[in-house]
Amino acid sequence: MLFKKKKIGPVVPALNADQFCCVVEERAENVSPKYSIIANADHYTLLYRNGRFEGMPAPYGGSIYPFSVDPTRKGGKAEIKEYQSIKVVVIAKDFELKVHWGTVTPFVVHDNTTHRPYHVGAHGVFFVNINAADAARSADRFYSKCLSQRNAELFDSEALRDFLRDAFIMEIGAAIERYVTDQNRPITDFKGLTPTEILSVSKELYPIMKDIFKQYGLTVAPSSERSILEGLKVDDI
Repeated sequence: MLFKKKKIGPVVPALNADQFCCVVEERAENVSPKYSIIANADHYTLLYRNGRFEGMPAPYGGSIYPFSVDPTRKGGKAEIKEYQSIKVVVIAKDFELKVHWGTVTPFVVHDNTTHRPYHVGAHGVFFVNINAADAARSADRFYSKCLSQRNAELFDSEALRDFLRDAFIMEIGAAIERYVTDQNRPITDFKGLTPTEILSVSKELYPIMKDIFKQYGLTVAPSSERSILEGLKVDDI
């Protein structure tokens, strides 16, 4: 009788230059109790077992034994029966996405002083990355909300950029409306702003916008403060 050779590893996940995520999946019946995966300190390496998120066992790099009760230590033959399947998700820590955005259709904003509606168009650039303040939870949210229902290795930067841009444009429209309203100034005061004035508005909008992707485990990076708004156009309707 022929026996199928069990996988031992170690498996070393690698990201290509144009990749920000890769996934390793395995089932218990295919591996030895010695099976291991090497985590790289430059990556967020997330462990899921039986479909449940188990955190980042080796946040500073090292060996992960995904079928061991303690994934930082080599397990025994009995332990491998505890978990039917595992998934290890690797995300680049230096992942940062530059997103150009602009209004195709102008927003309609009502002037609180004149009660007249105006068309407001805007554009800018922001940078987004995983919120390192709560890295494990944020990376899990990013994977679960943005990648898990897609082929994470084929969902490239351009596709993610389009996904985030669509969500951002609706949020920025609401933020600009709130900002203009809170100034207690006629909307017409925002016609023909100078570059210095645009920069000032951009800096004031940034704190409002930095957490709009929190549900995805992402944050708008501080480097976006000077560019999140690069142009603002106000027209009569």
